[in-house]
Amino acid sequence: MKHEIFADLVRKESDLIKDHKVDLHGGCVACHMIFTLKEKIDSSEQNAADLLSEVLTHDPILNREFIDIVEQIHMNERHLGKSFALRERESKDNYLEAYFSNVLDELTSDLITSSHQIILRKLLLSYLALYLAQTLGVDYHAATEELYYLLRKDDSKNSKISQLIAKFESKIKTSTD
Repeated sequence: MKHEIFADLVRKESDLIKDHKVDLHGGCVACHMIFTLKEKIDSSEQNAADLLSEVLTHDPILNREFIDIVEQIHMNERHLGKSFALRERESKDNYLEAYFSNVLDELTSDLITSSHQIILRKLLLSYLALYLAQTLGVDYHAATEELYYLLRKDDSKNSKISQLIAKFESKIKTSTD
């Protein structure tokens, strides 16, 4: 029963986004959805993200509709890279340095709070999303959502990722012995 309620929340918010009745303020569709769920169910961001993934995994039609909205907003209606290109070199450098530090800080925090398998999965998924973004010529958020769409659609992809992580672990263990 709860699953249907959550799916209905996702469906209604997706319709508002698709019909431009929600101002995303230039933000990400998926992030907006996660934060909306977070507020509506009074939960953490991670729980809301997990809930969104679960709802979309169990409802292939809603999953398809959601990715269509992501593509509509991120790919068809936006050209996000232009704002960075227009910056002066010093501004670009400051921006890049700040985000470089943020990523390293986040991974350092992950090392403290998460298992190495989770960190390897995160790095692998980031690489896959980046590769898709570069190959498809879309922004990173859109590529990430396309990747998650694929993972929700076909669970064997998750198995392949787990197998690759196991190979990484084996290789690391062999090189340290």
